[in-house]
Formats: sequence, C-alpha cells, structure tokens
Amino acid sequence: MSDDLPEAIRMLAGDLPPPGRLPEGTAHPFETIRPVREGFVERSGVKSWYAVWGDSGPWIAFAPIFQITHSAALKATVPYLSHHFRVVTMDARGNGRSDRPSDPSAYTFDEFYRDFVAVLDAVGADRVAAVGISATAMTVLRLAAEQPERVTHVIVVGGFADARIDDPKAAERARAEGKRAREDWPSYLAWFFSICFTEPHSTKPLEDGVRFGWATTGEVVAMCRDGWNGNDVRALARRIRCPTLVIHGDADRRVPYPAGVQIHELVPGARLLTIGGGGHLTMARDPVIFNRAVRDFVRGPPVTAIWTRAVNRKRRALFISSPIGLGHVQRDLAIARELRKLQPDLAIDWFTVDPAAGYLEQEGETVHPITRRLANESRHFESVAGEHDLSAFFAFRTMDETMVHNFLTFADLVEAEHYDLVIGDEAWDVDYNYHENPELKRQPFVFLTDFVGCLPMEDDAREKHLCADRNAEDIEHVARFPYMRDAAIFVGNPADVTEAPFGPGLPSIRAWTDRNFSYSGYALPFDPAELADTERLRAQLGYGPKEKVAIAAVGGTGVGGHLLHRIARAFPRMKAHVPELRMILVTGPRLSPDAFPRHEGLEVRPYVHRLFEHLACCDLALVQGGLSSCMELVATRRPFLSFPLRRHFEQGIHVRLRLANYGADRSVPYDGLTEETLAERALAAMHAPVEYRPVETDGAARAAPPIAEVLENRWWVR
Repeated sequence: MSDDLPEAIRMLAGDLPPPGRLPEGTAHPFETIRPVREGFVERSGVKSWYAVWGDSGPWIAFAPIFQITHSAALKATVPYLSHHFRVVTMDARGNGRSDRPSDPSAYTFDEFYRDFVAVLDAVGADRVAAVGISATAMTVLRLAAEQPERVTHVIVVGGFADARIDDPKAAERARAEGKRAREDWPSYLAWFFSICFTEPHSTKPLEDGVRFGWATTGEVVAMCRDGWNGNDVRALARRIRCPTLVIHGDADRRVPYPAGVQIHELVPGARLLTIGGGGHLTMARDPVIFNRAVRDFVRGPPVTAIWTRAVNRKRRALFISSPIGLGHVQRDLAIARELRKLQPDLAIDWFTVDPAAGYLEQEGETVHPITRRLANESRHFESVAGEHDLSAFFAFRTMDETMVHNFLTFADLVEAEHYDLVIGDEAWDVDYNYHENPELKRQPFVFLTDFVGCLPMEDDAREKHLCADRNAEDIEHVARFPYMRDAAIFVGNPADVTEAPFGPGLPSIRAWTDRNFSYSGYALPFDPAELADTERLRAQLGYGPKEKVAIAAVGGTGVGGHLLHRIARAFPRMKAHVPELRMILVTGPRLSPDAFPRHEGLEVRPYVHRLFEHLACCDLALVQGGLSSCMELVATRRPFLSFPLRRHFEQGIHVRLRLANYGADRSVPYDGLTEETLAERALAAMHAPVEYRPVETDGAARAAPPIAEVLENRWWVR
C-alpha cells in the first residue's frame, strides 16, 4: 500500500500500515502508561472505546476529538496529567478502537455528544473538568450548559462554538473538503495537518497526524464532518457558570483565532490563554504549556506549602543522567565526585531510572523518589529495535511521548524543591523543552554530551530531511537562547567531533561545536593506574591465574540480546581452541539469563557491578559498540571487538571516529557474522598486540571546574 502513496506523504510519514484501522498490536494509545480501566459503551449498536488513566485526584475528561484522529493524539498530555488526576479519554465513533458505522445517520453531533455522556456515566465521573479540542469545544460547552452540576471546569482548545454553514462560501468549502476527503484521502490528510501545524519544525506532529488519520477512511471522516457542521452552541455557552479556560493559537489556520476569542466573550468570566505564534493543536505541538495550564487551572493552588528562607536552604544540585546503559552514569558519578572536591557542602540528588538508578544506589548516592514516575527510555529503544538493528535517529524521534512526560516530571520537581544547579548529561528532554519554554528555567543549567548532531545512516531522502530539520531546530534554539545553557561541555576532544555538516545549508558540526561547547577530554570512571596490577585485580575478582578470561557485555538495554546469543553459540568453538577460556556473559537487567545456553566455562550473569574492573583485567572483551565500554577498554589497553548496531548513527559514526583517534576502531559488522567467523575473529583479537594511544585520565577533573564556576557565578570578576 505504501508504494501507492504520493511522495509528499512518504516524505512526511514514511511507510504506512494497511489503511482504515489501527496497526496490528496497538492495544493502547500510549506507550508510557496503561489504563486503570477500559471498556466500551454501546449505543444503538455502535461501540465506542474509553479508558481511565490514573487512580486518584479530580476527574478530567477529554471529549472525543474530531474523527480524523483518535486518543493517541493526546500522548503528550494524558500520561503526565494522570499523575495528578483521573483522566478519561475515548475514541469517537469513526476512528481508533471504536466502531466505524457506514450509515451517515450514525454521525451526528447528538450522537457524538451522547457517546461522551455515556462514557462519563460508565466510569462514574460525577464531577468532571471537561476538555474540548477543536470541534469538541461544542461538546463540552453543551455539557456544561445542560449538566451544570456535573462540570467543574471547562477547557476549550482551538475551539469554536458555531459550525453553521449558512453562508454559500462556507457551504462550498465544506462540500469541497468532503469531496477531497472521499476522493483523495492521502493528500487530504497531508493538507489537513499542514494547516493544523503551522509552527516551524513540526515534522513529528505532522507525521503523527497522518498516521492517526490513516486508521480511518476519507468516507468516514466526510460523514463525520457533515455531523459536526451546521451546529451552533453559542446560546448554550452564555449559560455556563463554571470556571472556563480558552486556549487558542493566534496563528491557527484551521480554526482562526477570533473563534476562540468569541468563546471567551460568550462564557461569563472565561479566561483566555493566547498561544502567540501557535497553530491549531496546542496539546501536541506545545504540550508543556498546555499541560501546566490545565493542571494549574483545574487543581488550583496547593492547600499547604513550605517556603524556606533563602539563607536556610542547603546547597543542592540535581544531576540528570541518561539511563541508556551505564556508561553515562559512571562518568557522571566521576564528575560529581570531582565537583564535591571543589564544593564540599554541595548535596547532589540524581534524576534517572534503572539500570543507572540501581548503580547509583549501590554507590551510596541519593536518587530522588520522584524518578519512580519516569518513563523508561530503555523500554522504548527495545520496542523499536530489530535484530542488532536500531535506527538511533528514528528511535529518538519516536520517543517524544517519553521525553515530554519526563520533562514535565522534572519540571514538577524543580518547581516544588529548590536546587542551586541542574546538570544534565544528554538530558535532551530537559534541554529541548527548556529552549521551547525558556520561562521555566529556575536555576543554572549545565549540559553535557559526548556527541553532537543527528546524522542519517542510509541514502534515504526522508531520513536526511528529518535529521537536518532536527539539527536546524537545535541550532536555532541555541542561537536564540544562548543563556539556557550556562555551560555546555563536550566530554571529549575537538578531534572527536565530525567535520560533517548538520545538513544541507547547515554549518559543520565541528565548527559549531567549537563555538558552543568547551572540551573536557574523555571522562573515565576510574584511574587506569589503580587497575594496572591485573594479577592482583584478577585474584580479587575470583579469576584464576591460568585462566583466559573473556567478557561479553552489551549494556543495560535488551537491544543487544541477539549479539549475546550469537556469542554464546560461538563460545564452544572458542573454547575448543583455548581450553582454559572462561567467558562471563553479562546479560544486563532487561534480558533473562535463563534464555541463554549453558556450556562448560560459560557463566551468565544478569549484572556485574563496576564491570569496568572486570574489563580492565580480561584477556578479551566482546561489546556492542557503545562509547563507554570501548573507551574503558582502550584506557586499560585490553583486546576487544565491538559490534555497532546497524543504523545507529552514534555508534556507527561518532563512536567509531573517536575510537579511530585512539587507534582503536575494532568494529566488526554484524551482517553475515556466523558463529565460526565470530570465534575466529575473537581469538585473533585476543592474541593480537594492543597498540592504542593513551586515553586522558583527567577528563572528570577538567569537567568539574566549569560546573563549579557556574555554581559560584563569578566569571564576571575576570
């Protein structure tokens, strides 16, 4: 089916599943949460799906949005709000998990409204804040007027109260839209969402819109449009007495801004939040301001609060560590320890999830309890990976629900508690949303990373276009708001940054990084000199003096499972040539050790604390291709092979460039790798001489002073 799509659709959304229904395996609309309860209401033989998210707090109910989309359009909103409220969503008849009747009489405003009321009755939402987006503003305005005892608040987003088409020009526009939807559904979808998302760099919500609309048909949407048209709830709006908030973008090309102003004027005492430069679907394009506005409007100010006098506040930093694997958190802990030498009274809380959180707790660090709310990034990466195949760019791109949810959790924390400093190691969610919402920055922010720039891995026009668009947005962010990052530190050296451009017409990544980052050198989590006595270290770790020790590890996600299985199958061949060989297969916390074969001399461990100590004294390491493990092996001068994931731009481009700078690019393609060739390559590597260039040992010590300077804020003295 995708081969028949117009090029504009393919560039926007890529390959699409069969049309007219949800993709296979789409049990729920959100990735990061599961419903407390779900079900169907049935009216006149038509079933409509609903769900409740969150099990405490006031009720918030989203009226089912216009049927060109479904509940997944709320993915940047409901997961966060469910921590504060009980949230009701439903798929309107015509899309999502609900029925798609073929009779036009099933699609009327009365039917849409009664479906919503039936869902509220089914879940027992007797007092509810009702949210209406776009056409469903009419639904919630009607509900608040007809059932005032039920509605505590009304929130209208990009809405209108009058859908009459009495004017001949309006009638002709409606007729032409319906005809286009029926006759050329793909181009209609692309056109419709292009006028919904007028904001720059909106490729992801545009893609989502097309995909959500693809789950229904142009015929159904045309019938739904006819059902919405011709209605007028202005008189009902004047009867509303509950608190009402109108949110509308003044650059909305789908429902012009005056329609929102009209609702604000119709409802007595209504508030108006104008999104300057905003388009039609604020909850998708600007979810941070939307979520916080809804939260504050419905919840109101806290009943109790504590304000501590400034001089009574202890000095605290929040360290955000990327939870993908353990490499980030190990170097972050090394930097934190150096920072404590400079600032002994500084308390540090950590903001991350397992496996990084577990590592920190074993090291005696404090992980903030709010992190239990965080969505797990590793789970997302595993869900989009294939066999040793992970398009890192598209995995990152499709992690938008997780990133919004986690940023809003972070924002809740720094709003409730005082921190003197926030340090973010590849905290892309915080960095991006700070630049999108600069007014939320409450303290100095230091940004760390070991790579700059998303790069396409295939000769694909869509991937090239989307990578460049993402990079261009980041460049514009930093240029417009340079003060968002009080310091930006590249954990490496200038030569570790590629000279490639960010994209067509964009600057060189190296030149831009030189202007916008300082360089610390690589930050090891240990001093190689302390691990140089390998005989002592091997005895301490339980390895025999005559054993040949091999370590196979793929990090903290389950993405490397296929590689580990292949290594396990190759092990008997290796041991046949080296009888004294002992291999430790480290599965990580997200792979079951029971799934791996058992061979004499092969040990399968789910987790090894301070794995770098074992790597420092091994005779061979087989690793996936992440930067941290490879650099630790280079620093301790151990033989190794790495197997970068296919289509993973960080492992395939940025990491390999850095390893080449140390004379240590030991990468092996996974494609075509048999157990026999794997065993041969591994044994050859184990016996080959090591000729790496030395790795700097002061990276953490060099990273700490600029962070401390931000905390001291005395740069102006010089």
